[in-house]
Amino acid sequence: MKTVQYSDLYQYHFTSNTLLSPDGLHLVYEVDQADQKSNSYLSHLVIADLTDGSSRDLTHGPKDKAAFWLDDDTFIFTSSGRQEGAGSKEATYYYKISISGGEASLWKKLPYKAGSLKLISGDMFAATEVRDASKEDPLVLKDTDSQSGKAEQETDKIPEAVEGKDYWVFDEFPFWFNGRGVINKKRNTLLLHKNGETLALSPRYMDVLGWDLSPDKTRIAYTGRQYSQMQPRVCGLYLYDIASGMTTAILPQAGYSVGSVHFCGNDKIFYTALAEEKRGDNSDYYLYDIPSDRHQKLPFPDADPHGGLALDSVLGGGQSMLFDDGWLYFCQTRESHVRLCRMKADGSDEDGTIETVTDRFATINSFDLKEGRLVLSVLMDMHLPEVYLLKEEGQTRELIQLSHQNTDYEKEHYILTPETFSMTDRDGVRLEGFVIKPLGFEKGKKYPGILEMHGGPKGAFGPAFHHEMQCYAQMGYFVFFTNPRGSDGRGDDFARINGLLGTIDYNDFMDFTDEVIRRYPQLDEKKIGICGGSYGGYMCNWMIGHTDRFAAAASQRSISNYLTKLLCTDIGVPYNLPQVGADPWEDFEKVWEISPLKAAPKAKTPTLFIQSDEDYRCWQSGAFQMFNALMMNGTPARIALFHGETHELSRSGRPRNRVSRLKEMGDWFDRYLKENS
Repeated sequence: MKTVQYSDLYQYHFTSNTLLSPDGLHLVYEVDQADQKSNSYLSHLVIADLTDGSSRDLTHGPKDKAAFWLDDDTFIFTSSGRQEGAGSKEATYYYKISISGGEASLWKKLPYKAGSLKLISGDMFAATEVRDASKEDPLVLKDTDSQSGKAEQETDKIPEAVEGKDYWVFDEFPFWFNGRGVINKKRNTLLLHKNGETLALSPRYMDVLGWDLSPDKTRIAYTGRQYSQMQPRVCGLYLYDIASGMTTAILPQAGYSVGSVHFCGNDKIFYTALAEEKRGDNSDYYLYDIPSDRHQKLPFPDADPHGGLALDSVLGGGQSMLFDDGWLYFCQTRESHVRLCRMKADGSDEDGTIETVTDRFATINSFDLKEGRLVLSVLMDMHLPEVYLLKEEGQTRELIQLSHQNTDYEKEHYILTPETFSMTDRDGVRLEGFVIKPLGFEKGKKYPGILEMHGGPKGAFGPAFHHEMQCYAQMGYFVFFTNPRGSDGRGDDFARINGLLGTIDYNDFMDFTDEVIRRYPQLDEKKIGICGGSYGGYMCNWMIGHTDRFAAAASQRSISNYLTKLLCTDIGVPYNLPQVGADPWEDFEKVWEISPLKAAPKAKTPTLFIQSDEDYRCWQSGAFQMFNALMMNGTPARIALFHGETHELSRSGRPRNRVSRLKEMGDWFDRYLKENS
């Protein structure tokens, strides 16, 4: 048997985007894999015949992404690695392929990067594009090819600095966003392509957040926020009638932030909305009846209709909500797992019953349901992502594994399963604990340990395959983790820690560490490290200034100073401001009090900072300030700054950088937790 290594990232296969044919007889899903040579992710499509269980590669990549079925025999996909797409990075190329055999052929070319596309009829379809609202008429489709040709002919002009290339102009907030880069005056626009013309359905300065097409393809519902300087926290819900061309504001942009939007039949729309005064809580569920213009609040429990654990072993996405035969299907995080749920979508269930279809998952990448067949791409138990079919016989439901993309890898490698327990913290609150023993564990030996802390804070950990944790446990560490107050999966009361950062959550981590030491005497309490990113990075920075019990720390995508966090980052004002509960002018002391930087002069713990220079969620100044404070104090510190990476480095960053990140942290812990033991 082999141990799990940092570079095993290149051996994992990530399944996602499960899509059933209209007749429910065939399934297409996407497989992504990290490629060391190109330092990117390659993808291809697999087709499975659900009548006999056979499967084969439908495409061979190198970068094919699932889109939708045109009919029972024809599948549409996008590709950025085929011949036609080599000349323009701004275009989106859609290909069609018959599942019966033959080569793929070009179906449509859009002269822009389409975020999503839904076919209405013939050549009529809707799609989204990110546009520069300050420079373009949103009713005119830009021709990128002709524009570039014109620029090449204007050789007699005196060269000037080019905005967007040589410099940026910011005149609104947020001016940048994690994963999207500079978004100043950029808006995700909903477009309708009809009779050779392109019409912008959303207003010029509206940023479309989500949309859905009715089953009869006569209406489009979308949610978005319209602004020209300061992005509001609220957004509205709108309905476009394709035949009349009329748009109706179902829910005006005032007082509520709308999240999910999904048609339940042709005349009802499910949506989630959160009142401004409840910022940070789970959204409420609503059902809107189009003919009667009636909004109905549904009495369902406080959990968002999308969920997943904090993992580094998932890639890709797909459909996460669907309506079928009177039921609305969606995901929910409950405790330390994710379940697929369904609810009656006509609003008739006054008790608010949500039925669990199946659970045990760490995350659900995507699912689909047609003709009674339910397929899911999930990560469950201690397995890497695979595709399953849910088979129902009477009251019995059975998950049948359809894909075996990672079976050979799992057979050849040690996979360590966490032990679980429950405990009560100092305030009488129940916490769930997870401990992975080191590979080759012996009762008579002492081992170092690493406390892992998730981000959010409204994230969640669970007993699932986590590459980072497997590596460190197989290097000889106890790896332990919990979901403190502030985490997802246990409702609003448990997750609500606005204004309490660094207090009850800190106490939970300390109580949990004490309990792990008590239960596992083989854990060397003088050789424990801490590790976390984003909010987990905040906790690392907070802990080293408030206790000396930890021997090393790896703080990733750091939060150290809420003055700069509030005023520099993409979510500083809409998210962090209510989280802190005050701004620097209203209550400077409160903002400074919960900033780890205040206590940095007390920190003695050797600390490694992992940071990305395009992380606009936790801007690099947070790591720099904390690093400089430790250096001034004579505390060992180091920064690994990854160029061109975002907040998602550990989850979807370039493969080589993901491997280097793990090595940086592993070497740091070995140095301070193992040497001279």
